[in-house]
Amino acid sequence: MLQEGSVQEGDNLSHGMGIPSISIMLHELIKLLCHAKCTDVVAFRIGTSGGIGLQPGTVVVTKESVDACFNPCFEQNIMGTIVAYPTVLNECLAQELLKCSKEINEFNTIHSTTLCTSDFYEGQARLDGAFCNYTHEDKMNYLRCAYEAGVRNIEMESSVFAAMCNRSGLPGAVVCVTLLDRLQGDQISSSHEVLAEYQKRPQKLVACYIKKKLCK
Repeated sequence: MLQEGSVQEGDNLSHGMGIPSISIMLHELIKLLCHAKCTDVVAFRIGTSGGIGLQPGTVVVTKESVDACFNPCFEQNIMGTIVAYPTVLNECLAQELLKCSKEINEFNTIHSTTLCTSDFYEGQARLDGAFCNYTHEDKMNYLRCAYEAGVRNIEMESSVFAAMCNRSGLPGAVVCVTLLDRLQGDQISSSHEVLAEYQKRPQKLVACYIKKKLCK
């Protein structure tokens, strides 16, 4: 289980923030799994995200990760050549997680598209960074376009996670809770106590899945 911020069943790994950080970690992890001859491995990335048109606290199980132009691929520059990898995540695993959410019945969980960006500010159409060469109207138009393209949350790691899971044949899922609705603003308004509870939701969902597998 990979989270922001050890491999036996149910262990956690922290990958830091952004595509470069999680990419390095995944290379090392996949090599380790190969050398250890591990089988039946399932990978989860859990964390937080910004929602688009969702109530804060909603958990999003990613269907596919898209780039800033809403294309479902991860583009990597390899020795001057741009190579594109698909970023659709494992459907069977996602459906099992959605069943677990219904059993928990404590919070809303949806299965939808995630926008993965390489930047926290301009890359996510924020108005509160050091630089902003666009208007509030520009921001809202972009976020509405994202919503119309099926995007329901924004984060910074899902594309390379999905791409590397696909390349390695590793079943994977991205499970992130939304901390705010970006259509309503750029700043989180929930209290520390509420945010702490929100951040436990992806963990509860994945823990439910693991427990069910262990009981079989």
